[in-house]
Amino acid sequence: ATPQARRVEGREAAALAQPVAELCAEAILLADGRTERAILASALARDLRQRVGGSRSGSGALWVAQDADSNVVASCAIEVGRLSPAALDENRLRGQNPLEADVAERPLLSSLAVSPDWRRRGLAQRLCREAEGLAREWGYDEVLLKVERDNRRARKLYRKLGYRDVAVDAGAERPEAGPGGVRYVPTVQVAMRKDLRRPPADTVAAAAAAVAAAAYLGAVLHDDAAAVAALVADGRAGAALERVGQLVTAALPSSLPGLRGL
Repeated sequence: ATPQARRVEGREAAALAQPVAELCAEAILLADGRTERAILASALARDLRQRVGGSRSGSGALWVAQDADSNVVASCAIEVGRLSPAALDENRLRGQNPLEADVAERPLLSSLAVSPDWRRRGLAQRLCREAEGLAREWGYDEVLLKVERDNRRARKLYRKLGYRDVAVDAGAERPEAGPGGVRYVPTVQVAMRKDLRRPPADTVAAAAAAVAAAAYLGAVLHDDAAAVAALVADGRAGAALERVGQLVTAALPSSLPGLRGL
């Protein structure tokens, strides 16, 4: 059975920071060797305890999913910091006019990781929804995140979850294990944002197209049209359009073979 996501706080969050950090070191930073993973995990655990282990309400939170043996197989964190719309913290913007930089308290999603054996089971989506729901409770209407530009798999997942690119940070850094411990090396990251008030414009357009196509097909393909509408209602507009395309192709008369496969 797929494990349930749950929020952990206080001492439990502090205790689980190490296994969460180990998961992130392997799944996000792609640490190969045991020594490299241990060095990175130790640094990540200290950072995680500081970010989500505080006592101030509305400043940070951590979710985990554990298997039957209590191993952490998925994680997600959210914290509030003084950030620009491009997810740059105020320390990176020193010297700039705060009004021009538009620095304000904004929630930042982080530490989203799923063990390879537990992927494609909806855990990442479930964890993100929990974090976004808490951000709404805190009174925010957006969530930001940062991801490595070359991590196409993660960026594709975030787009599916409703996040869109807002900026490229060519001056970012990421931790890397070395002989002397952890060092921070230059990297390029993409800042992404999700509006918690409404879905992305491209998703709305796709959903509208899918609904219109489903209505058109409804007279002769009632059951299939209902299935398409259900996909739209579940927020899967892309899958709905793909299904509509399949239905249209299947419905074409055999006398028009040239149109099949369009």
